[in-house]
Amino acid sequence: MQIGPLILYSALAGALTGVLAAGFTYLLGLLQQYLMGELLGYFPPGLSGEGGLAQMFRGPAFPALALLLPILFAASSYLGSGRGLGWLLAAYRQGQRVRAVQYFRGIIGALVQLGAGSPMGREGPMAALGLWIGGALGRRFPLGEAGKFLPFAGMAAGFASAFHAPMAGALLASEIVYRGLALEVGALAPALIGALAGFTVYGLFHGYGPLLELQASPLEWSSLAFGLVLGLVCAGVGSLWLEGERLLRHPLRRLSFPVRHGIFGLLLGIVLLLFPEALGNALPWVQLGTSPILSLPFLGVLFLVQLALLLFGGGVRAYGGQLTPALTLGGLAGLLLAQFIPWLAPPPEVAALAGMSALLAGVARAPFAAIVLVGETSGYSLLPLVLLAAFSAYTFTSPQGSFEVGDLTPEGSDGLTEPPTETSPRTSPPPPNPSGHDAP
Repeated sequence: MQIGPLILYSALAGALTGVLAAGFTYLLGLLQQYLMGELLGYFPPGLSGEGGLAQMFRGPAFPALALLLPILFAASSYLGSGRGLGWLLAAYRQGQRVRAVQYFRGIIGALVQLGAGSPMGREGPMAALGLWIGGALGRRFPLGEAGKFLPFAGMAAGFASAFHAPMAGALLASEIVYRGLALEVGALAPALIGALAGFTVYGLFHGYGPLLELQASPLEWSSLAFGLVLGLVCAGVGSLWLEGERLLRHPLRRLSFPVRHGIFGLLLGIVLLLFPEALGNALPWVQLGTSPILSLPFLGVLFLVQLALLLFGGGVRAYGGQLTPALTLGGLAGLLLAQFIPWLAPPPEVAALAGMSALLAGVARAPFAAIVLVGETSGYSLLPLVLLAAFSAYTFTSPQGSFEVGDLTPEGSDGLTEPPTETSPRTSPPPPNPSGHDAP
């Protein structure tokens, strides 16, 4: 293996991904400002790590404007055919040829739908950008067998940029391609190099601070029981979410793709009129929920509406990722549980961080990345509590629909139909790159 060139091209893949991810974030902010803020009358709070938290809501000038959402979502469905990051990863694992246009149809579709208030995550299209860049570099430069690791470098840069966490981004890219506790060890070094390079470039445009400003207080050992209970609660939430998605997909497949996305847009339009706070990226509400500003009923309704939207969004194969929503639901679950069992609960910031790690570990099947993400966000003083929460959630969350990697059946059936087994080995190298011109 050519170590020197691998380091160089891993850094190049990460840096290029960081540039494109920064551009994606900028365009997404513009779309949300003008489409959601100016036209529909609701601008969601931004991430504090990127200078956000300001919110605006005046409602649409005419309630009928909410009908623009089903029209927009139905039209944007033509940009892709349900080929999200999970499908692209499955294609990479099985050596299936993927054309560049298939990457960009899904990425542009995600940009439009996220800009229109979809609750899905930006990390999906940002990691897909990195997967495409890494695959393209691996094909075009003479790296031999080492070239097959460059997609991990690009994908890690996308995750690192989305979460402001390069170590967690590298682990996440190494964990999710093949499921189970064994990491893809050969890809870990290129992924770490790519993640550091990508976040270095991305941070020039959007800042280097942690995604949320949640400061961990000293851990009380009596709160470890709370971590175990929270992990079990998040396992139940994650299983309900993932299994509910799978159950919804079967009846919804009878409808055409534009009709499905139009129904999802109609649901978002109703939420715009009744409870607009659930639209868009709701992760900033987790930080706001650690203060006395938000009431328990508000947090409970936000949790339930977000869960319902994510269930339906996954059922219709809406564009975007599932990891940021997992952080949101997990953080809200931690805050709510802390209100219900205050005698066991740590401070709200600690409960939110533990919940974020737990649900991410269960849904993404990536406990190492989930634990390190909390460490990069607030330090490692919560490690005992987060370990308990993350691994209990990972153990008891249903593995059948985990993350997008389990979502292998594209619209129209292109051959990827069997979900990967939970015990698939990861210590063997990934399959060689397909020889096709546009394969990743």
